[in-house]
Amino acid sequence: MGIEIDGKTYQEVKIKKLVINGKEQHGQIISADAADNAQEISVTIYTQDSNTTEKLQEEQ
Repeated sequence: MGIEIDGKTYQEVKIKKLVINGKEQHGQIISADAADNAQEISVTIYTQDSNTTEKLQEEQ
C-alpha cells in the first residue's frame, strides 16, 4: 500500500527511532520543548527495514 505524489509512489514504513537535535525522542510527536526557541531543528528518522517488517507480519 502506498501513496502517489507527483507521479512517484511512496510506501509507508514503520519508524524505529526519532532523533531531534541529537536527542532520542520517545514517541512520534515532536514536542515544543524540542525546538528550544530555535527556528530550526535537526530531525533524523530511523526506519525499520521493510523486509524485517514483512517477516514479522508473516510470523504472526
